Amino acid sequence: MFARLEAGVVDVGEVNCNFKQGPSIERAALIVSIVYASILFATAAFQHYLFGTQVWDIGLFEQFSWLIGEGRLTAISSLRQVAPLEDHFSLLLLPLGAVYKFFPSTFTLIGLQSIALGSLPAVAAYVAVQRQVKARLVWALICAIVLCPYSFLVNRGDFHPDVLTIPFMIVAIFEATRAGRWRYYFCLFITLFAKNAQALFGLGLGLYAIAKGRYSRGLITIVISIFWWFLATHLSAAGGDHVAIRLGYLGDTKLEMITTLLMRPWIVFSVASPSTIFLYSLGLSLPFLALLRQPALACLLGATPVFLVNIISDSGIQRELNHHYSIPILAFLIAGCLDSMPLISAKVIQVQKNVFSVTLVLSMVAFLGYSRITYFQSRYLPRLPEAVAFQSVVSGIGPQESILASSNYVVHLAGREHISQIEKEDYQQRWPFDVIVFPSENALINVRGRLREVGQTKIGQKMSDVVEMAKEAGMHCDQPNSYIRLCRAKK
Repeated sequence: MFARLEAGVVDVGEVNCNFKQGPSIERAALIVSIVYASILFATAAFQHYLFGTQVWDIGLFEQFSWLIGEGRLTAISSLRQVAPLEDHFSLLLLPLGAVYKFFPSTFTLIGLQSIALGSLPAVAAYVAVQRQVKARLVWALICAIVLCPYSFLVNRGDFHPDVLTIPFMIVAIFEATRAGRWRYYFCLFITLFAKNAQALFGLGLGLYAIAKGRYSRGLITIVISIFWWFLATHLSAAGGDHVAIRLGYLGDTKLEMITTLLMRPWIVFSVASPSTIFLYSLGLSLPFLALLRQPALACLLGATPVFLVNIISDSGIQRELNHHYSIPILAFLIAGCLDSMPLISAKVIQVQKNVFSVTLVLSMVAFLGYSRITYFQSRYLPRLPEAVAFQSVVSGIGPQESILASSNYVVHLAGREHISQIEKEDYQQRWPFDVIVFPSENALINVRGRLREVGQTKIGQKMSDVVEMAKEAGMHCDQPNSYIRLCRAKK
């Protein structure tokens, strides 16, 4: 169009279309976000219903939310043995507890997380329109976001407060180079308040601002993030030293860890093979590769602190796409595309079409290769009859009753003060319980990714022993249906 404008030939309809492009694509992106959030919620809620979630961490955060909603901020969680804020000093649990008070359900947490992730197409479209990006490229980014396997998996995997902040991360990155301050620092603090480790995002955001020439803002951001790290880590010390747990193989002190990395960087491959690191990196970035250009280097620099910690961690879950540790990386990847797209918009239309096509293909390949859709058939749907039977039984359990259950069941009953899981030996310290609920010996249980009959597993034998102990203690035990064993204290 610009070439035709210089030649003095402009089609009026084309001009009008370009003027309408911004608002129209924002409205379309909003509709996509609503549909996308609904799909995310439906899949995550269905997986949860079919016992596809775990106590760590959705069960923990539900009990934390319940305690906060009841005004018991300093009460000790029976699942985690720390007070709610002593886990990762997540101040976002305070408003979350207030919401949970009015909507006391695990599906409330899943819904909030689905909305946060589902909003990404709308947030990205808003930023892209502000930067006058061509519509075809905006749609390419929307496709990449919607088909990104990481968003799909992390929402299905569990619930974490830091996932709720990803829209704020993207806005903070966008605002880092703008004149205004209040929106930038508001988003920064919301992000940091999710947990102490979010200081890594703040550090990356500061590096991004410096790389973009906003030196004072970048330095201030880094100072704030470091201060938050030390403060939040000190206030959550009761929850354990996660740095020592996951990076302890590098040395006993943080100085030793840094020295080891500088002197013997190859030691990282003792905990993470090069192929593992490559597949993890590919799964995260594949949908966005065609949209990344030289302007994205600042965003890639911003993602470096989180990425490096993930690949050197002794904990392999930090390199798995169904965990929350890579949320800041996703934010920087989307922001990197947004930084690159104005450059691509200046290219000829054929280049833009090629970018759209390649992005669509790469996104579909990534989704099909990494999204684990087949898990529904192999791990979750076979437990549908048990899930229906379980819900019919637990509907009669009161909110004040103390419960001992298997981990798959605990996550559905965590909104109470006293609840323990059979997999942890500390349940013996809380004996007796008002209710014990286990799967029957013929029911299925997930053992290292495979479904096995409960009676054929070690944990199944342990459940049977506990049921016998409950009978000896005077509890009434029976099997109300083919899938559930239930013991109640006699009144």
